[in-house]
Amino acid sequence: MLCGISIAHTQEFSLGPIIGLNNAWIQDAPGETTGLLGLNAGLTLVYSTEEHWGIGMDLKYSGEGVKTKLRGETANTHLNYVRIPVKFIYFFNKFGNDFRPKIYLGPSLGILAGGKTELFLPVGTQKVDSKDVFEEVDLGLTFGTGFNYRIAPGTWFNMDVAYGHGFTNIAKSGDAYNRKISLNVGVAWGLN
Repeated sequence: MLCGISIAHTQEFSLGPIIGLNNAWIQDAPGETTGLLGLNAGLTLVYSTEEHWGIGMDLKYSGEGVKTKLRGETANTHLNYVRIPVKFIYFFNKFGNDFRPKIYLGPSLGILAGGKTELFLPVGTQKVDSKDVFEEVDLGLTFGTGFNYRIAPGTWFNMDVAYGHGFTNIAKSGDAYNRKISLNVGVAWGLN
């Protein structure tokens, strides 16, 4: 009985590292825009006492940005965020299954930690701190799908594909809204 209580408790909380790739772009920015690839990495925490429902939260660095062409000039904008998405998760299958697909949805907070915007001009390259051009806070929505696979007792391999949709205008002048697709992998351990 004590062993069963311990196993049930470890299923309530799980914590571990995550790492992944972003394909990010900025919607409604002037000119012709294309996405930039970036890395994201951090920690994920999931709390679940119900067989099919849980809540999760990530704390991670996220490299985002956009490449822009406007009036013959090109700019690469790199935006480095600390991202905190909160995820309301629905798990398929049962607690005892090794393979548990999932879907999730929830709000996301992004805090601009830095980055550079490089303007490629005919007379040379000009670099600007991205904080001088973009707002420090980005609020949005994240939704995604993926799975958890038990690789050992109390240890889960996680894989997710997510879409992030910014709702706040991040440009200090004009309009610009963050968008991104992320692919993440990680490992989470049940906490005692």
